[in-house]
Amino acid sequence: MKKQLFNFLTGAGIVLALVSTVASCKKDVSSPLKGPETAAVATEQSQTTEPRAVTYQLVWSDEFNGTSVDGSKWNIDNGNPGVNNEKEYYQSANVAVTGGNLVITAKNQSVGGQPYTSGKLETSGKFSAQYGRIEASIKVPQFQGSWPAFWMLGTNIGSVGWPQCGEIDILEQINTSNTIYGTIHWYNNGATQYGGTTSTNANAYHLYAVQWDNQSITWWVDNTLYATANIANNINNTGAFQNPFYIILNMAVAGDFPGQTVNTGALPANMYVDYVRVYKAVTTSGPPIGQTITLKGFNNDYVSGENGTQAMNCNRPTASTWEQFLVVDEGGGKVALQSMGKYVSSENGTQAITCNRTTVGAWETFTWGTNADGTITLQGNNGKFVSSENGTQPMTCNRATASGWESFGVNK
Repeated sequence: MKKQLFNFLTGAGIVLALVSTVASCKKDVSSPLKGPETAAVATEQSQTTEPRAVTYQLVWSDEFNGTSVDGSKWNIDNGNPGVNNEKEYYQSANVAVTGGNLVITAKNQSVGGQPYTSGKLETSGKFSAQYGRIEASIKVPQFQGSWPAFWMLGTNIGSVGWPQCGEIDILEQINTSNTIYGTIHWYNNGATQYGGTTSTNANAYHLYAVQWDNQSITWWVDNTLYATANIANNINNTGAFQNPFYIILNMAVAGDFPGQTVNTGALPANMYVDYVRVYKAVTTSGPPIGQTITLKGFNNDYVSGENGTQAMNCNRPTASTWEQFLVVDEGGGKVALQSMGKYVSSENGTQAITCNRTTVGAWETFTWGTNADGTITLQGNNGKFVSSENGTQPMTCNRATASGWESFGVNK
């Protein structure tokens, strides 16, 4: 929540990937969002030293199906937080559970010396997470002066203070904008922040999530990746993100980020939260079937499907949608790779490989191999290996043996 301008660090090892990405006060039954019984989340994107299949297991959730806030899970804050020049007074009267949603209401109401009231919940002392996938289905109201957020703070804030405790903003949106902000804040010779943005129709339910391990934090809207931060090995003093964090939901009114102009005619206004879920990652061996991955070549650039319009290349410095591939199980230890709805084809090694096939045949299946250093190889039906060609020309599948150019990092 404490943010003004993004501090885009350069030359510091933090990677940013940007991707541009229903309307009812009850749960949207037409939404494609997964239910809590689904332990596997099909879009894992973490920086690891070895390829892995990751299954997410649900460890905590609130579906908001009752008639009041579950006090065993949430604390309801009261008062003005005294930061960011916000003008709301938080109180329990502005928080309700109804229609299968948590409803946080901002009102044009003077309480405690503040001109507006609103609601804030947090799990401090009741639940915290260290790594995993943290997600919520949320609909925000969009009015001038609004600042809804779904975020996390380090549980050690009471002893070390902010920003030393670290902050993970999963969703922030201000005013009438459709821009979604995902940010981390921490201490590195002063308050430091890093993140990215994407755009969506915020006045509808969307699935906002982070996926977090000891290597990276990634941000997702409706299972589409839009930003990645490297937190490995205490880079840029990011060690705070190796600790437990608790969850916060709130809607501020006015403040440094949205400004001090408030459209009082839009009040009361509601922020709806369908559910909050937290998963832990469980790793298994073998290809990450059912997951969306990136592939990084020996040249440290990413493989691109080129949207199927030309031969594939390994020359992208960052990963966006064309550089993401769904791993599809084809049986017998073979996989297919799908990007933008089309499949990668080896072209039987007779020409540069493409990603333009609508169905899977022999040329579109590959044997997934694992190297001792954690990289992987892809062997076509012709018995030859896929080569990145070190990014100097379109990729091929005609190498009899695999070495540096024929090895790829997964989710690096």
